[in-house]
Amino acid sequence: MIYKKPLYTLFLLLPLTFASCAVTFAQEKPSFPILKNADGYYQHPELKELYLQMKVSGNKLTQIKDWDGKEMLLDQQSDTRFSDAKGSYSLSFLKNSNNEISTLKIGQELWTKIPGYAPEKMPALTSTQVSAMLDQKAEQLVAAINSNSLIALTNFVNANFSATLKSAIQDNFLFRAKNAWRATGGVKFHKRLYFNANAFFGEYQYASEDLNNEFEFSLKLDQEGKIKLFNSRVVYSQDPVKKVSNVEALVADLDQTLKRLAQKDAFSGAVLLAKGDRILYESATGSAIKEEGVRNTLTTKFNLGSMNKMFTAVGIMQLVEQGKLNLNDPVAKFLDSTWLPAALADQIKVSHLLNHSAGVGDFFTEKFLEAPVAQFRTLEDYKPYVKVNKLEFEPGTSWAYSNSGMLLLGAIIEKVSGQNYFDYVQENIYKVAGMEASALRTFGGKEPGEANPDGGTKTKQAVGYLPKIDGSYEAVSNSAFTTCSPAGGGYSTVADLHKFGVALLSGKLLTDSSKHKMFKDELGKSYGYGFQLSGSTEKQVVGHGGGAPGVNAVTYIFPDSEYIIVVLSNYDRGAAELGEYLLNQLKSIVK
Repeated sequence: MIYKKPLYTLFLLLPLTFASCAVTFAQEKPSFPILKNADGYYQHPELKELYLQMKVSGNKLTQIKDWDGKEMLLDQQSDTRFSDAKGSYSLSFLKNSNNEISTLKIGQELWTKIPGYAPEKMPALTSTQVSAMLDQKAEQLVAAINSNSLIALTNFVNANFSATLKSAIQDNFLFRAKNAWRATGGVKFHKRLYFNANAFFGEYQYASEDLNNEFEFSLKLDQEGKIKLFNSRVVYSQDPVKKVSNVEALVADLDQTLKRLAQKDAFSGAVLLAKGDRILYESATGSAIKEEGVRNTLTTKFNLGSMNKMFTAVGIMQLVEQGKLNLNDPVAKFLDSTWLPAALADQIKVSHLLNHSAGVGDFFTEKFLEAPVAQFRTLEDYKPYVKVNKLEFEPGTSWAYSNSGMLLLGAIIEKVSGQNYFDYVQENIYKVAGMEASALRTFGGKEPGEANPDGGTKTKQAVGYLPKIDGSYEAVSNSAFTTCSPAGGGYSTVADLHKFGVALLSGKLLTDSSKHKMFKDELGKSYGYGFQLSGSTEKQVVGHGGGAPGVNAVTYIFPDSEYIIVVLSNYDRGAAELGEYLLNQLKSIVK
């Protein structure tokens, strides 16, 4: 499962990009009449502080973003449509009942023409003076974030936000700013990305103190020097600020990084780095059950989220190797109309389900999330939420991440193998790989913190936690997101996932031919058959991540060099940042 929550993006009244539409150009462009009445300002449909200025000259259109002053030159493609030279960005003008241009369409957004609008008149300051004002605001903002103090952040808002911005986003800003600190461990100035003195606008990039990600944000001031518009995000660095020269240095740096993150309570979980069956580093930190003082250890079981998709894919490929099914078989061959209408199941191949190109949608709907968790004990219980009467697209023609597709693959495993899905994975994957601590259901049939069946006083299963704005935590357990299915939600340890990686690489689970198919990016979406893919052909990385409220996990496997990274966390987004940091560091030194 992937919990569909933004990656600590602060989308606060200022979008970074617009939606775009592809345009096909003919060899010879016909001439079009000059567009009249298109000049003027157009207001965003929701973010009322945003305006685009349009200037038409012949068959050319100049688009100017009122908030940052950036310009774009577009060519006329039809009477009312304009596009950039590459066809990657286009817009159209729409007319009202009086045949006058009244609306601008960009993607699905409809910007309204505002005849009486005039940009805010700014004070007559030099470029140096405007730069100093923006830089000061940026430093004050970062100081508040680095303090990790709700009081400091609130004081910054009160002193620096305009009244309009404060009323619109204060609570959102405070929450996101706290999460930005958790994602970086604090930041330090790297560079200014963009500056426009006339627009009183600047974009900044601050590097993480602990990881290889960066905090980027933009500020626009009003005539009183208050922040009028603000936008920020945490991004992964394409050129790591911190670099290591060898694996030994990487291990030493990882150990120190983990200690700093633990000291700041920015990470709770377990980490393992290995080369083949040799463990190079492993450590655990934080609390498994805060309320009872139970610490995380290397044997703590964490929810895996979508990582289970790897096990489902391996199970399918095993059955293919045994000749019990074919990747080109239609789903209708295995599942009856109680799962999908026959007309749809006939169109979908097994391979479409594996690489998310079936168009069956996602069962994580509001209806599903409202259902009692206890309702889902077998795959049959998911039927009402998986069954659709219409596909989102023709199978094989597009791509959309689909938990429903993986659930259907689990049902196919049951049909073909004659076993319960959970028993099949336990016997044919976990047992073969030696994953004795892994479970596809809640450990021992108990909830976190309850007594073990063998008489122990505590389970070794971590409770998930969501950090709250006041510094406390909300426990998340026994939710629909963490219920185990072929799409995700099992429990495992860093050691067991290392064993899975070793078994996969060594051929215990699948042949090289099957792995080649599974690790092929057929659709160019960095996704194979149940595995996320990254890196180059020479340095391919395979694995999967998982995320849900209070759940985060990543596993990265290097098929050629046999390095394996496992990061499991019981904090929301806890593993992603550290995992990406470790992955990028390792990529830079793997030959």
